[in-house]
Amino acid sequence: MATAAPSPTRKASWLSNAGLSIMALAFVWWFLFYAQWTGPLRLLDLKVPCLVTTIDECSFFQSRLEEFHAMGPAYQPAIWWIGMATFLAGRVSGKLFPAKVSDRAGLGRDRKNGGSHE
Repeated sequence: MATAAPSPTRKASWLSNAGLSIMALAFVWWFLFYAQWTGPLRLLDLKVPCLVTTIDECSFFQSRLEEFHAMGPAYQPAIWWIGMATFLAGRVSGKLFPAKVSDRAGLGRDRKNGGSHE
C-alpha cells in the first residue's frame, strides 16, 4: 500500500490555516493586552490601529501599562503581519499550483495497483 504525497493544494490549505491561526493568536494577544487600559471596549478608536502598527498612541499605552504592572508581554504587531504573510503565501501557492480535479475530489488512483482503490 503506497501513501500518496500531500498535494500542493493540501499544503497550501495547511499554510493558509496556519496563517489564520497566527492572526487569531495575535488578535487575542492584542485584545488582552490593550484591555488592561481603561477596559476592553473603551477607546477602541485608539486601540484598533495598534493591532497592525505601532503609532504614538500605542507607545503611550505600552509605557503607561508598565507603570501599572500590566500582565503579559507588550503586544507586537509583527506577529499579525507574520500571520498575514503566511496566510497569503498559502493562498497564492494554492492558486499557482492548483491540484487536479481528481485530486480535489479524492479520486486519485494508486498506480501500483493498476489504478484501483483498496
